Amino acid sequence: MAAYEPKNILITGAAGFIASHVANRLVRNYPHYKIVVLDKLDYCSSLSNLNPSRPSPNFKFVKGDIASADLVNYLLTTESIDTIMHFAAQTHVDNSFGNSFEFTKNNIYGTHVLLEACKVTGQIRRFIHVSTDEVYGETDEDAVVGNHEASQLLPTNPYSATKAGAEMLVMAYGRSYGLPVITTRGNNVYGPNQFPEKLIPKFILLAMRGLPLPIHGDGSNVRSYLYCEDVAEAFEVVLHKGEVGHVYNIGTVKERRVIDVAKDICKLFGLDTEKVIRFVENRPFNDQRYFLDDQKLKKLGWAERTLWEEGLKKTIEWYTNNPDYWGDVAGALLPHPRMLMTPGVERHNWTDEIKSLSTSPDEAKESSTAVPAATAKSTSSAPQKASYKFLIYGRTGWIGGLLGKICEKQGIPYEYGKGRLEERSQLLQDIRNVKPTHVFNAAGVTGRPNVDWCETHKQDTIRTNVVGTLNLADVCREQGLLMINYATGCIFEYDAKHPEGSGIGFKEEDKPNFTGSYYSKTKAMVRSSRVFKNYNIYPFISLRY
Repeated sequence: MAAYEPKNILITGAAGFIASHVANRLVRNYPHYKIVVLDKLDYCSSLSNLNPSRPSPNFKFVKGDIASADLVNYLLTTESIDTIMHFAAQTHVDNSFGNSFEFTKNNIYGTHVLLEACKVTGQIRRFIHVSTDEVYGETDEDAVVGNHEASQLLPTNPYSATKAGAEMLVMAYGRSYGLPVITTRGNNVYGPNQFPEKLIPKFILLAMRGLPLPIHGDGSNVRSYLYCEDVAEAFEVVLHKGEVGHVYNIGTVKERRVIDVAKDICKLFGLDTEKVIRFVENRPFNDQRYFLDDQKLKKLGWAERTLWEEGLKKTIEWYTNNPDYWGDVAGALLPHPRMLMTPGVERHNWTDEIKSLSTSPDEAKESSTAVPAATAKSTSSAPQKASYKFLIYGRTGWIGGLLGKICEKQGIPYEYGKGRLEERSQLLQDIRNVKPTHVFNAAGVTGRPNVDWCETHKQDTIRTNVVGTLNLADVCREQGLLMINYATGCIFEYDAKHPEGSGIGFKEEDKPNFTGSYYSKTKAMVRSSRVFKNYNIYPFISLRY
């Protein structure tokens, strides 16, 4: 079979860990391919991951969400995309136990949007869907042959369930519409640039800081690990030699217990495993073993090249040389990570919580001496928290729901407003009942299922987004309350003063210039309103997500 030769490739999630290594490899090795990368720059991705590719003329970065059908269709058409490599996904299992709906939204709905765009445009010659070994579920401990590509899918956690669901959609579009799909299922990957919520970079950073290494359960769980450059090469092989309609495992038969991974890292740092390793509460469910049959991909010419010891040393060297690459990641280093990524919110002292895993005062003291001075905070003169109570509007929305969760984590009393924004008497009743110190407005009409709805429901949209917002602002002014309004960044578009790719962003005082949707128009009305300008106690936060 002749090798497949793409022309214009769209790589989703390309600022993430694995996809960035794939994108950089393709840009470097195939200057005649155009590589367009799409990423919404979530907490675990970084544009810096793509620094090797950014100066290249065959590389283009687009910030955006795969769940935006308009954006995806636009990119496929304007960039003449003939190949998609779909990496974008929420991937951290721990997070899926606490926020499974976000995994459904990203992993299933986002994939569906991509597939539908492929069907509509009719120009895609390859759709490579990136899945995981976890869709197979737990492998028997005594199995000597790994799961092959035709094995039954038996996912056991919300993350793997959403990946299996996405696979079913991919398969259905292949069979129903003839979409030329290929699916990969891979083992765990490690190496430079990985966000430290994952096991190996987490253990490395904790070891660098002299902090305990937390292990879920007894550490007997078995996993297989591949170095990132080997995996990038595997995708290069699948791209050019993979057969449409087939599934390919990307794996290794070399397995390691989690406890042994921790011991190997301790050994390279010269740490005493008896003092450093801590056994903590297990996940709600933690598969004992994932084991793949890797023969099918090997027949295409791929082979694992990097030995475990070599790859681990390279990875440790990279994190040692780039300790602050990901900024403040203390929340990710917890035994069960819970990242708080909202700007302007006081961060919990995660470092103290990690150190509390030490079982004796001497060990706690020993660990604390290895923490960089910049992260050590004195608590003797910590200021007392002010007495706050928040009234929040927008309970059913993403931002409004997140505000409530933040308040719970920070111990701040709050209540959600019951009144409608356009009903002044209801707003006044909320304020009398709650007696808030601050009012947060995250309510608004965004459209169901998307902003196109607003085009045919203009009165409903303007009633809430304009009349309701200004009504709430006036009530807060009258009651002497500080109101924080969550708006949108979808009121700006690139222009001569802010060209695409220039890095020049719009400022708070800039006049909205995007009128491509009625939703954006209503948001711009409030932003530009002369009435709004009279509310000097009325902070405006514009978000684009």
